Amino acid sequence: MLDLYDYIVGWAVYLLAGTVCYMIFYRFTGVIKIKAIANTLRAILIAVMFTPWYVSPEADLLAPALMVMMLDMVTVGGTTFVRALVPLTLAIVFAILVALSVPLIKRLFGRAKKEPASSS
Repeated sequence: MLDLYDYIVGWAVYLLAGTVCYMIFYRFTGVIKIKAIANTLRAILIAVMFTPWYVSPEADLLAPALMVMMLDMVTVGGTTFVRALVPLTLAIVFAILVALSVPLIKRLFGRAKKEPASSS
């Protein structure tokens, strides 16, 4: 059985490896000309890799939601994987909304800063 320190070390290794994978993915998506698509793909990857969920309904331990979903699908079977699919889907939708709305917010605030400067 894992103790608390093994659990923390496991998460630290996972977060470090996920960060390295994201940095590599960031470089690969840098060649995409349409930045909205590149940023959306990056946001989806972050949501898929770093969304945590409970290992079991009785446990307080967290694991990546994608892993929990896949392990529930393989081991328990049926529709038990849905309990991890729901937060993962919500995180993906939220990430897409944020990725698509950030350029709009930057554009709005950019115009607000430029307007007062043009007055004489």
